[in-house]
Formats: sequence, C-alpha cells, structure tokens
Amino acid sequence: MSGLRQITRIGTMAVMTSIVSLGPGSGLVAGQERDRTQTRLEESLPAGAVNRIREMSRELAEAGIPPQLIRRKALEGVAKGVPPDRIVTAVEAYSGRLQEANGLLGPDQNGASLAAAAEAVRRGVPPEAIRGLAREQGGRQGAGSLAVPLLVLGDLTEAGVPTDQALEAVQEAMRRGSPEQAMMNFSAAVRRRVRQGEDPAAAFEQVRVRATERMRQAPNGSGQSMRGTPGSRPMDASPVPPGSEPPTRSGSGQRSSGPN
Repeated sequence: MSGLRQITRIGTMAVMTSIVSLGPGSGLVAGQERDRTQTRLEESLPAGAVNRIREMSRELAEAGIPPQLIRRKALEGVAKGVPPDRIVTAVEAYSGRLQEANGLLGPDQNGASLAAAAEAVRRGVPPEAIRGLAREQGGRQGAGSLAVPLLVLGDLTEAGVPTDQALEAVQEAMRRGSPEQAMMNFSAAVRRRVRQGEDPAAAFEQVRVRATERMRQAPNGSGQSMRGTPGSRPMDASPVPPGSEPPTRSGSGQRSSGPN
C-alpha cells in the first residue's frame, strides 16, 4: 500500500475516539492538546510541512472547525512512517472534506460530528443524505448526537446498502431514540452478513426485519428499534471499516490506516 493511502482513511473507532475528545470540555485541555500536537509535529516533520499544516489549521479555525483534527491526522501519518510530502497531501485532502462537511451540516456542530461527516464524504455518502441527517437532528445538541448516525450511514453505504435505504433506517433510529451502541450493532450485523457473501440490500433487510421483530417482543416497548440486533457486540468490538488509526485492529480483516 502506498504511503498516501496509508494516511487517507479513518475508521469508525477513530471517529468514536474523537466523539469523546472533541465533545464539550475544558478550553485548558484543548490548549494543552494543541501544544502537545504542535510540539510533536515540529519534532517529527520538516519546517515546510509544519508550516503548511499550521496554515491549514488557521483556515479551519477561521471556519469554526477544530484545527486539532488535522494535526491529529498528520501525527497518524508520522506514526506510520509516511513521508512528509504525502502526509501534507493527505491532510490537505482531509481539510477539504472537513470544510465540505461543515457546509453540509451547518453551524454549531461539534468536532466529532464534523469528523464523522468528513468520513461519510470519503465513503461516498451523497451530500443530500448528509444534509438529511442534519435536518433530522434538528435542534438536538450534545457531543456525538450526529456523529454516530453519520458513521452508521457511512458504514452501510460502504458495505453496499443503497443509500436511500440506509438513510431511512438511520433517520428512523434517530426518531425512536435508539441507543448509539444499538445503531452500531445494527451496522455491524449488516456488514458481517455482507462479508459472508450476502447481497448488501438483502442483508440489510434481513437485519432490519429481525431487529423490528425483537423490538415488538421487548417487554417495555421502548422503541429502541436497533437494540438486540442478531449477533450484536459491544461498541468497542464493532467491525472497523478500512482505515482505523493505529493501533486499532480491523475486526473485518481489512487493513488499518491513519489520517483521513
């Protein structure tokens, strides 16, 4: 695999990590992370690459996008031993996707949601589908409130499920208030069937039907339509799509990589 491809992907678990670290928190903590990442970049990359990353960071900050997203991405490339020029190229592409994601989601989105939307763009989720989730979110706020739905939509789309079907299912889960883990488990079950050779649309429908049936049988009728999906796992054991950052290991046997 080329050095560039090593650092142009980010997976579910990598973005899930950002949900925690980019949620509401202390400005002091954010400042400390900025200082640490900047120092590590200066120690690891030539001045020209560091200056270009600093310039992109300023551009993102001016657009209201957390600049630590691309600094982390650059450090993923450093950890993989990717040449500096390819790190810069990958980070430039990622910066562009973050800016596109920012335009699709609208104002007041947190860094985790932006990272997830940028990943959805990379996976081929149509812009209108991303806007559809943003509209579904409505006035709901909170760290990760849109990040997990976007990740699941990207997972399903990448697995080959028609986007309109995937979007409808994710929107319905949002309306029902399905737990984030249940949504991830639903995606994991579909991807597992696809890996076993099932047609993506058929696999999706089978998982959806069984999940709906389990919801109907639930004693409390809570409406958590994706809970109890067949073969569900804890969130941290969900199959990791191509490109999770090191040392994350892909449960699907797909290769790991780094910055998006």
